[in-house]
Amino acid sequence: MTVTTTLNGYIRRDLKPDGPVLIRINGPAGPDAPWEAAPPVDIRDARPPQAGASEDAFLEDHGFVLLKHQSAVKDWDSGGATPYEQNEIARIYMPEVEAIIRQRLLPGKALEIEQGPYIVRRGPSTNGYAQGIHNDYGLTPDDYQESLEAWSTPEYAAAWRQRFDRPEVAGFVVINFWRTVYMDAALKHMPLAVCDPHTVKREDKVHAALVGFAPTGKNTNQLSLRYSPEQQWWYYPDMTPEEVLAFKIFEYMKDSPDAAPGTCFHTAFADPNAPADAPPRNSCEHRVGVVILRN
Repeated sequence: MTVTTTLNGYIRRDLKPDGPVLIRINGPAGPDAPWEAAPPVDIRDARPPQAGASEDAFLEDHGFVLLKHQSAVKDWDSGGATPYEQNEIARIYMPEVEAIIRQRLLPGKALEIEQGPYIVRRGPSTNGYAQGIHNDYGLTPDDYQESLEAWSTPEYAAAWRQRFDRPEVAGFVVINFWRTVYMDAALKHMPLAVCDPHTVKREDKVHAALVGFAPTGKNTNQLSLRYSPEQQWWYYPDMTPEEVLAFKIFEYMKDSPDAAPGTCFHTAFADPNAPADAPPRNSCEHRVGVVILRN
């Protein structure tokens, strides 16, 4: 199954910024809109190519992988500052996710896993569906540290950097765990598309900053994308709550700092084949930092 549609958020090819492109959630910060109307793209069904592949190898090769996973969480709105006894994200989901990373995604590696008891919920009356192509956090440890500071405190960001700079650390990756919640039917409305990182040229990546979005008021680092017909977009049609899509949104390895990271540009998109009465998407995403240690 292939969906042909247009995607929002491509950066104009003629734009040559001398710094990050400044973006507001509700529009560009600068006087000239950085966007361009790109041709329709094919978003391919990722289920057939993943069939028969090992989960860890597929993640390594494509930056994303779909996992069968029946979570024991019932209350997906119980994270954050909810007391521990009622916080199912802290009590249930975090241990589930850690097991997935250690046993299925990065088996045999020495890891330190950093996750908090919170998720981002999307759906009716929650956050929007992020219909704009982007990749989170930028390319370098400095980019990541600056984003951490924008979302938390300078002290928290400095503590992360101190852990990362230890000689025994080989690298750091952030994995996003994306799934539907509170849905009985297979997902038709606003599925998520991911771009294979190996089909994205470095010159098509554009440094960007979200303005006025983080709670501290500081800009956050991310990447925007110029269109190229070589880019390959994928999705998993008809996802169910018994499935979770894991994809990399930041990666930096100390021994190969110039290597292209295996991280995925991504966006929600309106499937033109979805029925008009498809139930609105309810979903969540849980971002997990993974310190990879030298063996």
